[in-house]
Order: sequence, then structure tokens, then C-alpha cells
Amino acid sequence: MDENLKKEQEQFMTALEKKMNEVIDARLSGQMTTEQATDMISKSVSDALAKADEQHKQDISELEKSMSALNDKLAKLEQKGVGMTPANRFDERLKEMFESEKYKDYMNGLTRKSGKFDNFSLKDIVSLTDNYTGEILISEQQKRVVSQFGPKKLHMRDILPVLQGDPEFPNLTYAEITDLDRNARYVTENGRLPASSFDVKEVTVPTKRLGTYIRLSKRMLKSRVYVRSYVLAMLPEAVLMAEDAGILFGDGNGEQLEGIANKSGVLPVEDIITETIVSGKLASIKAYNGGKDALLEFDGPYAAILDGMRITITGDYAGTYDVIKKNDRQVIIKVSDTEGKVSDVEDASAVTFTVNHGAFKSIEAPNSLDVVKTAFAVMNYAQYNPTAIVMNPITVNAIESEKDTTGRNLGLVMLQNGAKTIAGRPIIEYTGIPAGKYLIGDFSINGCSLVDYTKLSLEWADDVEDKLTNTIHLIAQEEIIFPVYNPWAFAYGDIAALKEAITAE
Repeated sequence: MDENLKKEQEQFMTALEKKMNEVIDARLSGQMTTEQATDMISKSVSDALAKADEQHKQDISELEKSMSALNDKLAKLEQKGVGMTPANRFDERLKEMFESEKYKDYMNGLTRKSGKFDNFSLKDIVSLTDNYTGEILISEQQKRVVSQFGPKKLHMRDILPVLQGDPEFPNLTYAEITDLDRNARYVTENGRLPASSFDVKEVTVPTKRLGTYIRLSKRMLKSRVYVRSYVLAMLPEAVLMAEDAGILFGDGNGEQLEGIANKSGVLPVEDIITETIVSGKLASIKAYNGGKDALLEFDGPYAAILDGMRITITGDYAGTYDVIKKNDRQVIIKVSDTEGKVSDVEDASAVTFTVNHGAFKSIEAPNSLDVVKTAFAVMNYAQYNPTAIVMNPITVNAIESEKDTTGRNLGLVMLQNGAKTIAGRPIIEYTGIPAGKYLIGDFSINGCSLVDYTKLSLEWADDVEDKLTNTIHLIAQEEIIFPVYNPWAFAYGDIAALKEAITAE
């Protein structure tokens, strides 16, 4: 090989390598967008091809494919909120791709073929000399990594409001009302207005750190760019999978998140409608509406009693009635149809009451649509509007497969704008929910939010031991805060149990 030609080729490849590293470095530092990086790679390759000989053109094309694939992978990671930290500059890691012994042999004129130097498959190289007459079969490398363990199509952060935290404040604090007495009443012109009150407490949610790492051989990374690409996607997926479990089912102990399903106040709808909401004693029973109705006054405030619930009283006017709420201390019941004219009962301290939900045993032969509609209706009692229902795809399939007595599909699940809905609300098919279970709630900012104190990041790191063993570590980690502001806006339960609870006897 001519010495001048050799130097020219070496300079040519070194310049191209440097340009590619600069592009990726700019991408990682946020100085360049995906589109700008794509344009820069294309321009660099186009310019290089115009100057390259035939032997180099194939190598340059392969390099473009690898760099473009890595650029696309970085874009997808960014869309998922994954950042790349500047520690241990990533461009230095990319540079290792060009330091194989075979590439150095080519640059030193010891062989006439460099092979595919981006992943070093070298399938075309059978000899270091021109007069080799033997036959060596080398398996062709494909640029793919396969696994039966594919990534989830959906993560909980995809359906929750995700906010950016302030690095100065590692905790998030908000106020929660614990006791409420809304005691508004009609009074005369100069009458004294009754007092209302509330108690409040501060709730502090700390930052939780989540992450993992993997130890890799530098030699593998040098010779398998597509393995590097797989690892870049796999490690964040591992973190997000653990994040999902914490958001849904974290128990709040130690460094665990307090998940929605285990948050105090999140109840199954079937429990809400079957168990007693509140119970206590009455302070008085007075005639109302000319004696056609009764005004019940409790022995204290009961904010949990809502319009439309059912109250059962003992003693005078014993029975079960629909609740018409005036304030947190008084309700109206209509008793005249069965009891005649109501008279005042000033001392009703011996009269007890229990309040239950009106949906209990309320529907004849309900199907799954009736079950879901009831769940939405019960949540609306507390003035929280569920925005969606989360179910396992197996559960959704079972609902879609329900049939009438003639074998025809009931069509309980509808398609609206290409998305599955039930009872007019979107269905979120999520494998993290066990089959047969449901999670409904307000997934807007009113119910909860996920706060990225620090975004999920990838960081290459090595120490003395790594250098001695020719390895490197890739670390994926994040710091998050997960406040569930209104646990009463969510319900997690069992569809079969809810169906049984609403079935009329």
C-alpha cells in the first residue's frame, strides 16, 4: 500500500470518527435535537462517501446505520423521560468501537480488509496475507438481540401527571383536611349564625431513590454496538417496571413508595356499598315540611354522609330511608307515606342510626357494564369524577366476550376514536393489574401526581477494579416523589365481588 495513500486513509477515517463522536456528544449534552443529529450524520456520511474509495464506502454505510440507530434509541429514551448524565463522557465509550486490533491492523497495512468496523463482524476476513488458499467458515452476525422478555407497552407514568421537582426541596408537603363540620343553617334576621369548623394536618412525602446497574465487558461493547443499544433500552425498562409496582402496590415501609392500592382511604367499591359508612346516635327528631317529613339531627358532625345514601334508624319512626342532606349535622327523611304526620321528638338520645350506600343489592342480574357503571356512580358520590378504569387485558377480553342468552356479544366495550371505552370512559389495559381486578379513579392532577425529583438517567462508570478486569458499569437510577393527594378519588377492588354486592336478591 502506498504510504501517502495509507496516511490519507487514516486521516480520513479519524476525521469521520471524530465528527460522529461530536454529534453524539452534542445529543447527550442537549445541544442538538434528534432531527439535527440525523441531518448532521447524513451530511457527514454524504461528504465522506464523496471522498472515499470503493473499499471504504461499505464501511461508512455500516457506520451510518449504527450511528443512526443509536441516535433513534436516544430519542426514544428521551421520550420516556430518560436522560444521559455527562459523567464519564459517552463519546469516549463510542470511541472504543474504533480501537479493535483488526482495525489497527488495517490502518497499519497488515490486511487489505477492515471488515465492518462498527460491530467488528469481520466475516469477510479469512487471512492476513494475499495468498491464503484455505477455507474458514464464520457465522454471519445479525444486528439484533432477541428475548422472550419484551418491554411493557405502557407504564403507570404514561397515564399519570408527571411533574418536574425542584432540586432545592427533596420533600413535598401539602395540607389535608381531617375533620369537617359544615354547619350552615337558616336563621332570623338577627339570629346568631352557627359555627362551622375543620381540622387540618400537614402531609409530607419524601423523595425515594430507585435504580439498578449492570456490569459489562468492554470487549463486548466494542464489538457489539447493537448489544449496547439493547442494554440502553433494557436497563431503564427494569427501573420503570419497579416504579410501576411501587405506584400501584408499594406498602410505604422503609424506602418503598406508598402505592395507590395500599393508601389509607382507597377502598374497594364493593366494601363501600356493603359496609356501614357511619353509625351513631340522634340528638333530635323534628317535624319538617308540615309534618310530612322528619328532620334528623345527629349527636355530632358526619361529613361522610352524602345525598342518596340510605339511613336506618331505630325507635321512633324506625325504618330505612333515603338521605337528603342539609348539612353535616342534619338530614331530611320522608316518612309520611308510611308513618303518618311526624311530631317532634326532642329527646332522641336512645335512637341509633346507621348509614349505608344506596347501591347495595340495587340491580337485577347485572352484567359487567352494570358493575363498572355502578363503580363510577359510587365514586361520583364523593364528587370525584373517575377519568378512566385500569384493567388487565384478560379482564377486558372477558368483558368483550360476554353474550346474551342467544349467544350474541353484548358489545359492552366500545371503540371511540380508536380507543376502548366502557360506560363512556377510557379503558387502560395494563398487565400490572391482576386479572379480575379494577382500578378506577381521577388520574388527573386532582388524584395524584408523579414528581421527578431527578429524571431517570443512564450513567457509564468505572473504577480501579473495572479497569483491572476490562469491564464497565452502566447505572440507571431516578429519584421520585409520589403524593396521592386524594385517596378517596380511587378505588381498587374485585369485579366479581362488586357484581355480587350490587345484585338484587
